[in-house]
Amino acid sequence: MSKRLANIVLFAIVLWIWGSTWLAIRLGLQGVPPVTGAAMRMLASGVILLMVAFALRTPWPRERIYLTHLAVQGSLLFCLQYALIYWAEQTVPSGLTAVLFASLPIWTALIATYGFKLEQLSGMNMIGLLVGICGVAVIYWSEVVKTAHIPPLGVMALLLAAASAAFASVFAKRFAHDIPPLATVGPGQLVGGILLVAIALIAERGKSIHFTPVSVGALAYLIIFGSAVVFLAYFTLMKNMTITRLSLLTYVIPVIAVVLGSLIAHERLTAFTFAGAALVIAGIWLVNARQPAAAAHPVAPVTIEGNKG
Repeated sequence: MSKRLANIVLFAIVLWIWGSTWLAIRLGLQGVPPVTGAAMRMLASGVILLMVAFALRTPWPRERIYLTHLAVQGSLLFCLQYALIYWAEQTVPSGLTAVLFASLPIWTALIATYGFKLEQLSGMNMIGLLVGICGVAVIYWSEVVKTAHIPPLGVMALLLAAASAAFASVFAKRFAHDIPPLATVGPGQLVGGILLVAIALIAERGKSIHFTPVSVGALAYLIIFGSAVVFLAYFTLMKNMTITRLSLLTYVIPVIAVVLGSLIAHERLTAFTFAGAALVIAGIWLVNARQPAAAAHPVAPVTIEGNKG
C-alpha cells in the first residue's frame, strides 16, 4: 500500500471513529458513573497499547522532554478532557457535544498564539475567532437560556475539555513531534487512566455500577477503536499529512455525530443551535486560513477527539 493510500485509509478511520465515539460515550453511561467509565476505557486501552509497543519493540525516547510530554498528555488529553466529556454527556446530547467540542481549533489558535507564541494571526484569523465565539454564544442561548434543554455547567465542561485538549495538542506538536505514536498514546492513556481512577475514588465513591449489554458493547468499542486504534492513526497522520488536510476532520466529525445521534438516540437540536453550529464551522474555516509567513512554528489546529470523544 502506498503512503498516500495509507493516509487516506487512516483519515477515513479517524473520521468515522471520532464521529461515532460521542454516541458510544452516551450509550456507555448506562449504569456506569462517568469518571469510572472513562477510567476503565483509558486503563484498558493503555495496557493494550503498551503490550503492542513492547511486542513491536518500540524505541522509548530518552529525551528529558519525554516525561514532561507524558505528564501533559496523560493529565490533560487523556484525563481531564475525558472526565469532563463523560460528565457532560450525562445531560448534553452526543451531537451537541461534538458541535461544542468542534471549537477546539479556536482554542488551539488562541493557545498557540498567545500562550506558546508560536503563531501570528491575520485579520481574517481574528475574525474567525470572533465568529466561532459568536457561534458558541448562539448555541448557549438556544440550548441553555431559551429552551433550558441543557444545564450551563454541561456547556462549560465541554468548552474546558476542548481547551485542555488544545493545550495538549499544541504542546505535542511543538515539543514532541519526533516521539513515536505508540510511545505517546499507550503510556499517556495509562497515566490518564490512573488519574481518572483517583478522581473516581473521590468523586464517585459508593456509586453502583450496573453493566448492560449496550454499555458493555459501547465500552468495548471505545477501548479498542475509540482509544487504541484512533489515537495511533491520528498521531501517525499528524506526522504524515499536511495541516490543511488534517484540519478537514474538524468540519465533518460534528456532522457525523449529529446524524448518528438523531438516527440512533433520537436526539433533536433546535434551528438556532444549527445556526450556531454553522457559525462555529465558519469560524474554524477562517481560523484555518493561510497564516502569515512570519509564523515560526505552525501548529495544526486539528481536533483531538475524541481528541476526544
